[in-house]
Amino acid sequence: MEKKTVVGLDFGNFNSFASYISDIDAETRMGGIANDLIPPHLLEGIPSVYFYSERAGELCGEEAVRSKAKPEKNRLRYLKRHLGETIMLDDKEVSYDRAITKVIQHCIRRANKQLEARFLITTNLVSLSYPATYTCAQRQRLIELAEEATLEDGTKVEVFGTIAEPAAAALDYLAEFAKTDKDTTILTYDLGGGTFDLALVAAYPKGRKRQTGETYYYDIINARGISKLGGVEFDDVMYKLLAAKANTSLNNNESDALKKLAETTKVELSTSFDGLPQLAVGGEYVDLPVTREEFESASRGLLLQTIEETKKILQAHPNQQPEIILLTGGASQMPMVKNELVQSFPEYKGKIIYFRPSRAIAYGAARFGAAEGDDDVRSGMSIVQQRTIYDIGVRFYNSVDDKVGHIFTYISAGTPIPTNGKYYTSTTLHERQRFSRFSVYEANKSNPDEENVYQDYQEIMYVKLDHEDEVPVGTKSETKLSIDKLGRLTIEARDPSKPDKPPIKNSVALKNLS
Repeated sequence: MEKKTVVGLDFGNFNSFASYISDIDAETRMGGIANDLIPPHLLEGIPSVYFYSERAGELCGEEAVRSKAKPEKNRLRYLKRHLGETIMLDDKEVSYDRAITKVIQHCIRRANKQLEARFLITTNLVSLSYPATYTCAQRQRLIELAEEATLEDGTKVEVFGTIAEPAAAALDYLAEFAKTDKDTTILTYDLGGGTFDLALVAAYPKGRKRQTGETYYYDIINARGISKLGGVEFDDVMYKLLAAKANTSLNNNESDALKKLAETTKVELSTSFDGLPQLAVGGEYVDLPVTREEFESASRGLLLQTIEETKKILQAHPNQQPEIILLTGGASQMPMVKNELVQSFPEYKGKIIYFRPSRAIAYGAARFGAAEGDDDVRSGMSIVQQRTIYDIGVRFYNSVDDKVGHIFTYISAGTPIPTNGKYYTSTTLHERQRFSRFSVYEANKSNPDEENVYQDYQEIMYVKLDHEDEVPVGTKSETKLSIDKLGRLTIEARDPSKPDKPPIKNSVALKNLS
């Protein structure tokens, strides 16, 4: 049996980490040694930054934050928030999608240099983590962008597996520290640079059987979060606090300097009760005294949003309560995070622990890849059971006068993946209809109202079926949704009157990526 070498990649909003798990237990899929695959001088990670200027061209990672990467406004950050978007840099339209591919490529090439130097191996296989709040379309697009990257010899990168970021952190903890024969469940609270994610994950050391007979050892029971709530939002709170203390209008350079000062001051207040940052304003330095209490009071509303999400995921699974709550992600190290969790969940006092805030996700993604890296599981079921987060369905209309329609659920929340759905029948509503368009929607909340299309759902892709002729009202079509092992969603559409014609599934268009 050939063992695959798989790099785990935490492509972060602020910094990225790559890792490799060596000597993992082939039977239990536990243990092993976690190895960083980043240059030794980048202990805080590879900056997830892309830069472009007409003079310097494209720069990525650490090169994109050095002095030659000027002007600073041309440095693109928080790339995962901007899937599908473009921006003008030096009169050139630059795609965030290209920026993502280039930064991922930079990270994988750096990882391979470390692999070759230390283990005499290289690989094009990547186990990729993604935000728990990503829709199927966003996850699918991230896979596509990663697979546009190449190694230095031109070999294409292949995404070997995908796992939600907080689930990866939980997997890292369970694989290394839950060395017991009993089932163990934990909750990951991941407050990172750009997103807030949660995951409820169980480890089954003796394994559990699927209905199909395969064994799995880890179960991602649920994952959820808030897509645009992370360290950057807390930085913005600090920026506004300091700007008010400056008590004057700031020019662009001063405003940029204050943004950096806000970030460093927020970090400083994690270990100090007060700070005295200084900002150069109009040629003179101005003191901006600020206390931890001020900052925590101003940002409490953000923190309480994370607490509410935590309550929801625990309430949704009353029979699967975790033994501990893991805190990971850089922003989770703010003292008020643990303090508020202890107050809100007193039953977990002494069971809320910090766990590798920077590296747990990368290590977990690598463990996922290492556990999956045998030929016998590559083509079969995963030893990690992943599930859909929200309902996924297709939008239909009751009549030609129905302007809103409703969502018919094809794949329910919590469905184990991979899943191969069944065909559903629908009919045309118009006379002389040549095409039928089937739009796929994913819910943005638990227990959505299928009639509340615009508020409770988001369109993520569609496929257009060509009937090859103008057909009458009531002509039947069949559609189904399926999700593969990587989490890629496919919609198939076919005309049941043409059984020899393969279903349409290649003209799928992804939507609402940002």
